[in-house]
Amino acid sequence: MPGLIAGYFVLFRQYKIPGFGPVDLHNSLSFPENTYTDELVLTVVVFGTIFLAFAKEKKEDELTYKIRQNALYWAILINYLICIVLLLAAFIKGFFFYDFHNFLELFGYEIVISQYNLFTPLIIFVLRYYYLLYIKNDEYKIGKLSYLPYKPYRLIAKYISLALITGFILIYIIKWLSNDTLDFRRAVDPMFVCLMLSLLGWLYSHEKKEDELINNVRLESMQLAVYFNYAILLVANLTLFSGWFLFFMFMNLITIELFFLIRFYYSLWKLNKEAGELAS
Repeated sequence: MPGLIAGYFVLFRQYKIPGFGPVDLHNSLSFPENTYTDELVLTVVVFGTIFLAFAKEKKEDELTYKIRQNALYWAILINYLICIVLLLAAFIKGFFFYDFHNFLELFGYEIVISQYNLFTPLIIFVLRYYYLLYIKNDEYKIGKLSYLPYKPYRLIAKYISLALITGFILIYIIKWLSNDTLDFRRAVDPMFVCLMLSLLGWLYSHEKKEDELINNVRLESMQLAVYFNYAILLVANLTLFSGWFLFFMFMNLITIELFFLIRFYYSLWKLNKEAGELAS
């Protein structure tokens, strides 16, 4: 709660803790307006919500575990849908109300959206979790989680994602070879939004052969992806500043999706390998 209250003043009142900032020890360029207030608030909010979200209840059972999985499923889905709606709204606003040649500049809104995305998945999770745990505590079964069918959604999302990732790699190779003389910003931002959407479709669609075991692996991978994502976020929060942290915030819009897919397919590979060894 103190972190959320402080976050309000930082985001909406531009509050900075006086004197809580970098110290110029070498008489070089100093920026007294820069403080560590943002880093402190983000660290407190993330630690607080992580502990609140994933610490065991006093009475932990199978139902509590399923409630936690259900809450995580909806938290990630709703958070990404909110991000996508806001980015598409910025895109549409720019297309209809600004000069056609400059409307893509409105993707600057992604910086604002990236700020909220640092902690909104956890907040949505906590709200959903305690809603199910206390408001609906008289219902002893949790609704089944729904995913998109394998055909055509997973295939389309998978191949679009791989094509976009390949496109990003080629763009940055070309940019590196040209010594940063080429500007691909107008192409990268829309591609990034499409990648976020396609990865979401990949994440929330069935495998070709889906069963209870794969579903458990999916939900476990989702939880570990959140852990890993926020561990890296906390490290970046304390070590990256200025433009580098803005870049990390931008990338953080897709890192949970990427971490999930890496862990999910690694787990499926291990299961298939173990099954093959048992069969032999």
